[in-house]
Amino acid sequence: MSDVLFDDSAQCVRVVDDPEARQYALYVDGAQAGTMSYRIVGQRRVLGHTEIDEAYRGRGLSQILIQTVLDDLREKQQKVTIYCPAVDRFIKQRVKYADVIDPSHPGIWFA
Repeated sequence: MSDVLFDDSAQCVRVVDDPEARQYALYVDGAQAGTMSYRIVGQRRVLGHTEIDEAYRGRGLSQILIQTVLDDLREKQQKVTIYCPAVDRFIKQRVKYADVIDPSHPGIWFA
């Protein structure tokens, strides 16, 4: 069962966690516009590839997806390992999210 993490009815944008597919999905007007894959390893999430469908690019949707995921994981006090360049760039531009990175398993992220 999917868990809704973000729902902005004004922009018709929704982000859900789909544990069966092991991905976060971003929807615009009910259509899937992007995804972020993940694995669960122990108590941490390993964030894989983030992708926004070509028709939806240039609208800041990847930022909404990444921020929503990181906010949710921070709230749940889960650490992350990053293998997604988009998430890496996002955190480097917003260092306040560096605390969610697992220091013993940072992935590609380096402060």
